[in-house]
Amino acid sequence: MLSLTIKDLKQFMNKLLISDTFDGMCLSEAYICTGCSYTIDGKLNTDFYNEDELNSMPSARYTSWKNIKPFAFSIIKGRKVPELLKITFVLPEAVVAKLILDTDLNFDPDCVNGLFLNVRYQDGSVTMTTASSLSTFTLDRSLDEAFEKYILNFLSDADISYEE
Repeated sequence: MLSLTIKDLKQFMNKLLISDTFDGMCLSEAYICTGCSYTIDGKLNTDFYNEDELNSMPSARYTSWKNIKPFAFSIIKGRKVPELLKITFVLPEAVVAKLILDTDLNFDPDCVNGLFLNVRYQDGSVTMTTASSLSTFTLDRSLDEAFEKYILNFLSDADISYEE
């Protein structure tokens, strides 16, 4: 598990809520605590969509952050910052499969329930942690290590500064 603290809060929040930096990720869950609490479940209700709509989505299980971001921003914007913001991103299945292929790992993508990036804002700071969920037990940490490297590269490419 990788644990990071974001150095520039204002820049990060801009990239999270306004720019398209995180739009390629899917949302597992979001929790926002302002004057009241809001919980957003990112799991798709597949009965709501037709087959063409489902096929055009980046994930078969989760909605994209791009679709939810305007709602999250509308809850957060204002004079006061949230007391707590927790967002759990999950990589789309196609990105997980490409990561496994590109890093030549001995993992079946169908055995990966999810590669998660947890973002937590509280008391004026943002922390990020990675996590993985597999449907089979293994002591092999190569997928976790590849995912951690992926996240570090993602943050570097997005010009998001952090400390470990």
